[in-house]
Amino acid sequence: MPKNLLYVLSALVLLTGCRRDESQLNVKCTSGCAVFNIRVGAGESSTEPVSGAHVDLAWQGSKGVFGGGSNSIDIANGITDANGNISMKFKAYGNEFTDGYFNITVSGPTNYFSSSQIVGGVRNPDTTLSTSVHLPYKATLKIVMTNFSPSTPGDSFSVLPSFKMYGSTVTDPSFATAPASTLYHPGGSAAFDSVTYTAPTGGNQYNYFSVVIERNGNRISHLDSLYIPKGTVGIYRVDYLQSFQ
Repeated sequence: MPKNLLYVLSALVLLTGCRRDESQLNVKCTSGCAVFNIRVGAGESSTEPVSGAHVDLAWQGSKGVFGGGSNSIDIANGITDANGNISMKFKAYGNEFTDGYFNITVSGPTNYFSSSQIVGGVRNPDTTLSTSVHLPYKATLKIVMTNFSPSTPGDSFSVLPSFKMYGSTVTDPSFATAPASTLYHPGGSAAFDSVTYTAPTGGNQYNYFSVVIERNGNRISHLDSLYIPKGTVGIYRVDYLQSFQ
């Protein structure tokens, strides 16, 4: 066998041997362990602990790295306790602490959205990390846009809704309404008396709205919010002819 080919095969064997596989899911670690302490919370500012939530910790390698690319490798999973907490202890395999990132995915017991959080830059195999993941309750949002009466070609009417989704302090543009992320009626759109968009949204927390109105060459911008209790329907109304100034 050619020497170069032997070296290549030996390298592949070594890489394969160091790669984590599904048999190593939730393997007990007693020394040299990484510890991820994760809290799952719901409601405004994640103040309400979510017990019984399913938490999955996976590693995602970057493209071009053996074991990376589009496929993630599961490391540990489990269920949060009565205080919304779970601790995952695991030992490094392969290049998990030299490349890529960790991904925490959470799904609630019932009546919650799924949520996830990326944890990057963890390069020490004995790291102890404490983090939190926001898991929104489900609610319903109705946005009612009224009295769109364009009089010039540039007149437009838009609402950009969002609610806190990933992480306890980050507002993610995971828009609550359909069919588009921006409810946008550009210049040239037909006038209407009222149009309603309805879709799921985060409950027991604030929903946020960026409203932009172009009217007769004037631009009006407005930021607004609406608290929606879980399991209810929140209605946000905005009138094209209303002035926010």
